[in-house]
Amino acid sequence: MGGKVVNIVIIALLVVLIGLIGFVAVYGLQAINNSREPVEIVVKPERTLSQREIDLVKFTDPLISNLKIGETGTKHAVSLRISIGVDNTDAESAELISLLHDREPVIRDVIGQILKVTTYEDLTELNEFNGIEILRANIISALRAEFATSLIVNVVMDVIYQ
Repeated sequence: MGGKVVNIVIIALLVVLIGLIGFVAVYGLQAINNSREPVEIVVKPERTLSQREIDLVKFTDPLISNLKIGETGTKHAVSLRISIGVDNTDAESAELISLLHDREPVIRDVIGQILKVTTYEDLTELNEFNGIEILRANIISALRAEFATSLIVNVVMDVIYQ
């Protein structure tokens, strides 16, 4: 009888120990990932293109999104009317333009994800980089990654803050 109690206690301790190790592993890795500083990437085309070499994919409906609450604690929203500039000197540009039109919901989601982690202060900050220029670069970089192309060379935005 005494041996069964000892076995049960040992099994219970092992279960608790395994649970504790799993907890530390999961939340420890999350803490490490969350502690990394975001990297701002300024995207520039490999060569300078004239406006004749850029086709604009225009979206008529504005993208309206809440911004991340900043240090002031005030809620803000932004309305963006977006056009995406595509290098038309490449043979694949017509196919990409068609794909971008077809995938507008994906584009809106990609941009919405960026806006959810952007504060009003980020957008209005004026230092060596204009906040809107940083947002533009982040959008171009994210769209290039989403569509696996370097033909996206510009994003034209009409921005309204609230």
